[in-house]
Amino acid sequence: MSRQSIITLIAIVLFGAIALLAMNYFASHKEEVKPPKTEKELPEVKTEKVSYTHAKVDVEETGRLMSTGRVDLITEVSGRMLDGDVPMFTGQSFKKGDVLLRIFNEEAKLSLQAAKSRFLSSIANVLPDLKYDYADNYENWLAFFNAIKIDSKLPKFPEVKSENEKIYLASKGILNDYFSIQSTEITLTKYTIYAPFDGAFASVSLEVGSIASPGSRVAKMIRTDILELQVPLNMQEVPFVKKGNTVKVEYQGMQTTGKVNRVSSFVDPGSQSVMVYVDLKNSGKFPLYEGMYMKAQFAETELENVMEIPRSALFNFDEVYVVIDGKLAKKRVQIAKTDEYSTYISGLELGMDLVVESLINASDQMPVKIAQ
Repeated sequence: MSRQSIITLIAIVLFGAIALLAMNYFASHKEEVKPPKTEKELPEVKTEKVSYTHAKVDVEETGRLMSTGRVDLITEVSGRMLDGDVPMFTGQSFKKGDVLLRIFNEEAKLSLQAAKSRFLSSIANVLPDLKYDYADNYENWLAFFNAIKIDSKLPKFPEVKSENEKIYLASKGILNDYFSIQSTEITLTKYTIYAPFDGAFASVSLEVGSIASPGSRVAKMIRTDILELQVPLNMQEVPFVKKGNTVKVEYQGMQTTGKVNRVSSFVDPGSQSVMVYVDLKNSGKFPLYEGMYMKAQFAETELENVMEIPRSALFNFDEVYVVIDGKLAKKRVQIAKTDEYSTYISGLELGMDLVVESLINASDQMPVKIAQ
């Protein structure tokens, strides 16, 4: 290596060493830059001072309209089905007293008339004996005999005045024949079925012309003149509703009134509500149909010493937050009533700062600031 190269290498090494020392010097004397201190912002909460007053509130809920009567039309006798006063079709309406169904009854009528004819013969055969052996009652038996008509119901059976007379009549089969005919007369009435109420056919199983037998299900009927609105109420609202209370009912701007028929004595396990049944009369001005959903407004009631707060301020059903010394604190309250948007509560000390809004990710003893 030449002398010139050695001098150049030494110069490079010295320059690097001087540069390194200079960098260390300036780095050791550089001022440390500290980030500025920032205070953490506390969440603001909206509060109201706890105070109590009297409040007038309405019990208002929506219910479903149902028929008060659902009846299966079942025949008790056999025979061919004939037309009634109204066509037997699903959806067909009828009035109370209309003939819904006739069953061919000519054979039953002739059988009844034959039985009455035989009964007349039996009475005619015993009248002479009754005249001489039981003369004090003969006139009653003669009047009974004359009152019997083949096409009419049997008249009332004469009073039997002695034990011997009773034994004599029984031995001749008079008592048995009389009650057998009465039974047949009752059976004959079952060949014509009348409507027990104003209603409609919900479904029809047998058509006119079919052969019915005892126990045949012909149709299902629903009552339409009086319906009931089934309204579920929560437990806080039930004490304000009594049987016989007048109820305002509204549907799409139309209004009518009804009365509370009954209040259920048990709670539905699914909805935790108590069912109230309101009777409504069907009318031409406000036609009612089963299945309608209607709003029921029960009598206005007054709550004493309560505070109204938004429903959103509640959590865990009956707990709220209050602010004490700048921190949240859980408190349990007593609920007097709950509406669609409001809840009426009591059980807190007067003057407490009650949080009246829903809080997200809140916890007990969390620091907060009351919004101004």
